[in-house]
Amino acid sequence: MVRCAPMSERDRPQNDEPSSPADRTLLGVAPPQLESAPESALRSPVFVRAGTSVTDVEPPPLPRMALPARSGRPGSGASDPPPGPDSLAPVANERSSARLRRVARSHPGLWMVLAPAALATVVIGAIVAATPARAPKPAAVSDRESVVAPAAASPAAPSAGAPALPPLSDLEAKAPEALSATDLLRLADSRLQRKQADARALRERLQKSPELANEKATQAELLRLAKDPETAHEALAALAGLESPLGADLLYEVWAGTAQRSESTELARTLAYSTDVRPRASAALAVALELRASQTCEAYKDVLPRALKDGDRRSVAPLTKLAAKRGCGPRKADDCYACLRGAPDELVATINAAKSRRPPAYPSP
Repeated sequence: MVRCAPMSERDRPQNDEPSSPADRTLLGVAPPQLESAPESALRSPVFVRAGTSVTDVEPPPLPRMALPARSGRPGSGASDPPPGPDSLAPVANERSSARLRRVARSHPGLWMVLAPAALATVVIGAIVAATPARAPKPAAVSDRESVVAPAAASPAAPSAGAPALPPLSDLEAKAPEALSATDLLRLADSRLQRKQADARALRERLQKSPELANEKATQAELLRLAKDPETAHEALAALAGLESPLGADLLYEVWAGTAQRSESTELARTLAYSTDVRPRASAALAVALELRASQTCEAYKDVLPRALKDGDRRSVAPLTKLAAKRGCGPRKADDCYACLRGAPDELVATINAAKSRRPPAYPSP
């Protein structure tokens, strides 16, 4: 068996031909060529078993992976700079558009609903943007005040475009038969306003100067205004505001001195019994008020001693009622005030004493 010794460098033929890459390796296998072009960013690694030129078993395929790109110059170790935001924006927009197209193709009913809604939203927004802003509306209170205030200042003022109305002085000079219904109503309103204004002015004067109530003219004016339904409220309010017993006396006069009952007389009665007016009443008026408010025989019996001492003619009517011995029971034949019969002379003496005392005299209204 002949052994072949390896060829040494000196034994190899010397020629001018360049040696191949395989000749420069130990095993005589050419090394794999590496791509240096920057365009090929993705590569697959090649596995070579040491000591052989061909692998016995093909290795399993590996997933393609991105390797750092090389620069344009071969041999340079620097990699390309990462892409900037401007270069990534078109790619992101293209991916978003592709995603929207896939959704639209897979769900045709969805874009058929969303497309009209989006179009309507755009149209409404354009209309709102094109509509000019309205001027703010004045407050309702200001409008009402601007309308009501002139009407209150001049209730009979004619409206714009209406014919001028004759003065009230001319209407007052004519007979009622010669006036129209409009003229008569104007006169009635004017008189009512004047009367109420006079009553209000008198009340204000009494508030400032209460001593004016002691004058006979003022008392007569108060009684006249209190008995007029159109001015009774102002007059009764003025009487209730007097600090002296005169106010309660005049309220009692309006109530008990009027034969016909009305709202004005009922208001005068309640004011006389009010918690701030009744304590200011005189002793004689206090007896009369208590006799009129009593309901039982025992209540009347308690008042008789004070009526005997202070009662005046304003207490005679309720005391005389106590002398009746019939009016109670099923047949109205029983005595309602049997508790007073034990001392009949006391009741008679009380009635006589009350008749002898005159109440304050007030001028006729």
